Amino acid sequence: MTYDAPPPGRPIGALKISTVALLGVVVAVGVPTAAAAIAMSVSGRVDDQRAAVAITATGPISRVVVQDSESDVVVTGDPAATGAEGRAQIQWKGEHGRRAALRQSVENGVLTLAKDCSSGGCGPVNIDLRVPANVSVQVTTSDGSVEVANVTGAVDLTSSDGELRASGLGSGDASFQTTNGTVSAEFTGAPARIRAGTTNADVHITTDGKTTYYDSVQTTNGSQSLTNPQDRFAADEIDVTTSNGNVSVK
Repeated sequence: MTYDAPPPGRPIGALKISTVALLGVVVAVGVPTAAAAIAMSVSGRVDDQRAAVAITATGPISRVVVQDSESDVVVTGDPAATGAEGRAQIQWKGEHGRRAALRQSVENGVLTLAKDCSSGGCGPVNIDLRVPANVSVQVTTSDGSVEVANVTGAVDLTSSDGELRASGLGSGDASFQTTNGTVSAEFTGAPARIRAGTTNADVHITTDGKTTYYDSVQTTNGSQSLTNPQDRFAADEIDVTTSNGNVSVK
């Protein structure tokens, strides 16, 4: 391909073109610099860092206590397990930012997992744990959900702005307390006392279908469906309180 040479005698026009081209270069250099600054600013706001921490505790373990916040917690019972194992995912801001720690201790058969923000940094510490099936479980968190499955001991779950879910629970007494989160609990055993409280959310309780309970249910702006075996003189009790939510017990 060939190009025609520019016609002679037009030096002024050539100078104008060169000036415009030069300005274009200046603008082209300036724009990426500004874009880089914006990208760094955005990155600084969303640059989440994560690290996995192993959880191990040799048995025998009879009770698990989790003290957490801003986090999700999952506890699953395993009939073959004698100790506890799992992992925690710690999250913090910035590559060199301060982060929370997870303290682990075992004393007299009680495994305690506690979030520690004493370093000055704090963020979610999501926990996923496998434990012996016959343990009791106590979990306290906030702004996170809690899920417990296949444990036969007592269960005490507390959160705020988070959902509480439980399945395959045994005959240990069960307590669920949250706000702005649904409570769902299914039992294969027959606890003497089942308590559930929330606000602005539903509560669903599924009993073993055989045990007779006295149902004490209070709700506002919600419906009640109580189809489980009931007797107002029963020794065992189901106590449910919510507002702006439906309640079902079966």
